[in-house]
Amino acid sequence: MLGWLLRGVFLVLILRLVWRFVAGLLNGVRGTKSGRRTVRGGSLERDPVCGTYVEPSRALTARVAGKTQYFCSERCLRAFRKTA
Repeated sequence: MLGWLLRGVFLVLILRLVWRFVAGLLNGVRGTKSGRRTVRGGSLERDPVCGTYVEPSRALTARVAGKTQYFCSERCLRAFRKTA
């Protein structure tokens, strides 16, 4: 009896891991249209040059047309300013 119970618990754990893995893949494929992602600690902003997601509090910023753009590095910020 205990053997079947342990097998059932093990099966539930495996199914849950597979479900979380597939859900993570689907979230990654869908992405976001706004350029913002939400994580446990807050939200991330997308760097418009390289596409990296950065924490707003740690990112370099530039204001363009009343909107704040967030950058992961000085190189991305310079590249953006060249094209803007």
